[in-house]
Amino acid sequence: MNPAQLAKIHSIVEERINEIEAFLAQDDPESKPVAPDVAIGRLSRLDSMQAQQMILAQQRRQREELEHLQSALERIDKGTYGNCAYCLSPIAYERLEAIPDAVLCISCAR
Repeated sequence: MNPAQLAKIHSIVEERINEIEAFLAQDDPESKPVAPDVAIGRLSRLDSMQAQQMILAQQRRQREELEHLQSALERIDKGTYGNCAYCLSPIAYERLEAIPDAVLCISCAR
């Protein structure tokens, strides 16, 4: 991978990290539990609980992706980015452009 491609990937990773951090910084009122003393119907309470769990699951996925992207930035800084963690061969640039936190080449990912 040439330096221009690496710089492009670096900017993609940083941009995605900023997006995730902005998402996680939002205080979504639907992620808060509904107090039992609030008078809503049983089905409405279940809908609210389901919405809360979906938002919490999305936040967990975002935090996990954030960790992977931060790891990718560390690998870029160390100079080990773009090599498969299993077979050590170079990962295709197109794969890294689509999935910047990829650690395995296509062959090893299968």
